[in-house]
Amino acid sequence: MPELPDIARFKKYLDATSLHQVIRRVVVHDHDVLEDVSAQRLRRTLQGRSLESTDRWGKFLFVELDEGPWVVMHFGMTGYLDYSEIAKQVPDHTRVTYQFEGGGRLVYVCQRKLGCVSLADDVQSFIRSRNMGPDGLDKRLDFEAFRQRLAGRRGAIKSALMNQQIVAGIGNIYSDEILFQAGVHPKRSVIELDDGELRSVHRALRKVLRKAVDRNGEIQRLPRSYFLPHREGDGLCPRCQRELDEAKVSGRTAHFCPRCQQ
Repeated sequence: MPELPDIARFKKYLDATSLHQVIRRVVVHDHDVLEDVSAQRLRRTLQGRSLESTDRWGKFLFVELDEGPWVVMHFGMTGYLDYSEIAKQVPDHTRVTYQFEGGGRLVYVCQRKLGCVSLADDVQSFIRSRNMGPDGLDKRLDFEAFRQRLAGRRGAIKSALMNQQIVAGIGNIYSDEILFQAGVHPKRSVIELDDGELRSVHRALRKVLRKAVDRNGEIQRLPRSYFLPHREGDGLCPRCQRELDEAKVSGRTAHFCPRCQQ
């Protein structure tokens, strides 16, 4: 599933390809991805407007129009954006197409239809309506704020990191890397972690997300000392060379090193 570093990449992609272009036509190929907005209202709101700026919060991408509300996109497990300046067939599983006056087009692709496209009056009201926690790279998420958001939690630390109401933007993949960097087992209960361990998790959270954004969300470009390139590659811990293990945590598969994350 696209997580914070991937949404940062999509934001950069949209900024580079689609800003300041007037939308000539909106085609909704599949109404199932629309949330709290009809195809007719989406078309009426966007056609004749231009995309002026973007913002990101957690796993959501926000696009500001020159007039009116913001376009909101969530990418589910398989979503992405595709831009082309020439007329060509849209990718399989395209759900929404934004055609620009200059001839280019931006498409929202989502194979498993677990993402959504919507409209919002503004970013902050949308965040409040979803009861989302602070973005994982929000400067206000210092250690004290992080500790307070975890206070009283009795579930597994991996589940807490993936809870968008605690911290927005982290999913199954980057929670594995964060916990590996912190040396914490994914099944450890939050309430069992002392301040030193919580500090390690918080420090790893910031470090991992910043590095992943810097590497454009491309796992194989992460340093070889990171966990994820090996999880997708040789399956060996980059520190101790022991074979990686996995376990179910709240219905999700957690990957970890049984020696470095006891």
